[in-house]
Amino acid sequence: MIEARTGYALSTDSAEAAELYHTALDRILGSESGAAAVLDKALALDANFALAAAARFYVANDTGEADALRFAEQAEKAMLNASDWEREHTDILLGLIRDSGATKAKALAYIQRIPTDVLIVSQLAGILFFFDGPTKLQSVLNLFESVESALQDDWALLARLGFAASEAGQFERGRELLQRAFQIRPQSLYTIHGLAHLLHDEGKPEESAALLQNWLQQYGAGALQGQMYGHVQWHLALSEWQLGQREQAIERYQHYCAPATTTCGPILTLADCGGFLLRDFVKSGQVQTLGDDVLSHIERVWGMLGHPFVALHVAGLYASAADLDGLARCEQALLAKSQSTNQQTGLQLVAALTAYVKGEYQQAAKVLSALSPDARIGIGGSNVERVLVDILEASVIAHQSSTH
Repeated sequence: MIEARTGYALSTDSAEAAELYHTALDRILGSESGAAAVLDKALALDANFALAAAARFYVANDTGEADALRFAEQAEKAMLNASDWEREHTDILLGLIRDSGATKAKALAYIQRIPTDVLIVSQLAGILFFFDGPTKLQSVLNLFESVESALQDDWALLARLGFAASEAGQFERGRELLQRAFQIRPQSLYTIHGLAHLLHDEGKPEESAALLQNWLQQYGAGALQGQMYGHVQWHLALSEWQLGQREQAIERYQHYCAPATTTCGPILTLADCGGFLLRDFVKSGQVQTLGDDVLSHIERVWGMLGHPFVALHVAGLYASAADLDGLARCEQALLAKSQSTNQQTGLQLVAALTAYVKGEYQQAAKVLSALSPDARIGIGGSNVERVLVDILEASVIAHQSSTH
């Protein structure tokens, strides 16, 4: 059996296990429902199928399964009977998940030789989006463009290249690529998420809401457990919120996107939770007590507070509740970390939010004005995070104007 994208043979005696792996890979790349169950069936047929075990670890880690490491151990054991390319794929995929910094160079060299391994390409791109600082927009775009000729009309590549292009401001190109991906695999949560991001950045909440409502009506029932299902619902809630449908947006957020109800992994859950509640607080001025699910989620990601993406959203949650003690806790935790660009950006974000909650708008404006364009990109994530900072800054300016 040949692996469909790479063209290399799979080391399994079970044709059914190989087919199940192909099915699961498409579901993983589409952030769709059922990848874990399909991989479990493949591994039941062939426990020594290294690629299937590595993919199962990928899914388990992404969704925060408590026993995720057992799949990594199974993959490492299965590598002993795998081919050279399978061993390399497995080693790099596990490495990118467990120690991305030490594996990045190895992954780039591997992709140069096997540019059709879209799972490795996708995982590396996600890491670059989060960790590659001010250069991330171009480095992610460069990565996808480097494999474009090899993967051609692979829907998973088209969707990712389209998203990266739109993030870099190439909206027309991004839309064309994402629409091509959508035509090939319309049920993909990843692709509809990319289109929602593009429409958000183009300032088209009406078009976004209509697109997402139609998609959910047609494909939502089959996507309920997909890894991005809660996030796609979040984009619809955001569009509704932008259109002034606040109560409807809050209801949707609570039903699909809050930590207690979402299907997303820990970081995306934090982004959706913090992004929505901080936006609503800044616009409405209404303080909301943080629920137990939110407080528990803050503790779950607390160890990553040193990254400005996490600092922004955790501090944003405390700000939305006007919790100055929580904001002070963030500041103290960041001060205890080694000095770095990330630490400095995190401290600036916490300081701006603290000043905002205190009504010290001149101080908040001063801190935010010191955040350079590079620092804002370096927060990580997508343009949605940079817009969140812009919204805070616009509110600060509006408050200053109203007091003069």
